[in-house]
Amino acid sequence: MMLSAKRYVFVVIFIIFLCGVWGVFSGGLTGNSIANSTPSSSINVQLLWQQNVLNCQAPFKADNGNKAWYLDQFQFYISDIKYGSEKAGWQKVNLTQTAFQAHETVLLGTNCRAAEQLSNMMKSSNWAIDIEQDNQILNDGTYIRFTLGVPFQVNHLNPLSQKSPLNLPSMFWVWQTGHKFMRLELATSDDQWLFHLGSTGCKSASVMRAPEQACRYPNTFHFELPLDKNQDDQPEFSVDLAELLNNVELTSASSCQSEQDKLSCQQLFDNLSPIKKSKNTSVESRVFKAVNIKRESAGSNVE
Repeated sequence: MMLSAKRYVFVVIFIIFLCGVWGVFSGGLTGNSIANSTPSSSINVQLLWQQNVLNCQAPFKADNGNKAWYLDQFQFYISDIKYGSEKAGWQKVNLTQTAFQAHETVLLGTNCRAAEQLSNMMKSSNWAIDIEQDNQILNDGTYIRFTLGVPFQVNHLNPLSQKSPLNLPSMFWVWQTGHKFMRLELATSDDQWLFHLGSTGCKSASVMRAPEQACRYPNTFHFELPLDKNQDDQPEFSVDLAELLNNVELTSASSCQSEQDKLSCQQLFDNLSPIKKSKNTSVESRVFKAVNIKRESAGSNVE
């Protein structure tokens, strides 16, 4: 039976609509909701525990204790990323648009609990900064500069209307305080510990309103460090969880939600704070390093 012209047009429009909805849905499941045809290169990031690779299945012993701790979640935002070389100086990088990158901000890390729940349906981890290859400095850059945190102008916006990765409920407090710049959650068989880094001392009419001025304690950290090269000749740097937890006793009582007057928070802030040895050297870091796995010589001058 032949369809009328009007009914035929309606069926075609309906099919196009379904295809569009499925494209958005399937793109969200695969973690690639934004297609980008521009060739890109990556800066890889390694999560280490005392120069050993750390993942969701790897136990580790912290604070000289006998408990075996595991990662539940370790994710953090970095922004204002620049690439540097002696030849070209510092240049802002052009990030490719992915589910882990938006508004000049990158979400790095892994969510182990989400990985267990979602299996292979969705990417729950990202350990690379994807950069468009039209940045010529990628060819000879040897340093990276970035901020641990989300820029103020997008930190307090409604996450429901934000692009991924700034729309994740697990990485957001409320409009007044904004995003959790870092979310670290650990667990043993009978204990838990967490560190949520974000801005505090933010003033607005209510917790559901964004502040008009910067928070009293922005709690952002700025880093500048040399880059190593991996076996594929790609630039990379590492995150040493042991250095972040240095001198912190892991108990539920020492968990930190960025309280300025809490001793465990003060220690974590100090561990994150970069070191500047002299006016003529780069700002070095205990936590972020240019040290590859079991290749100490590559970063022998980095604390």
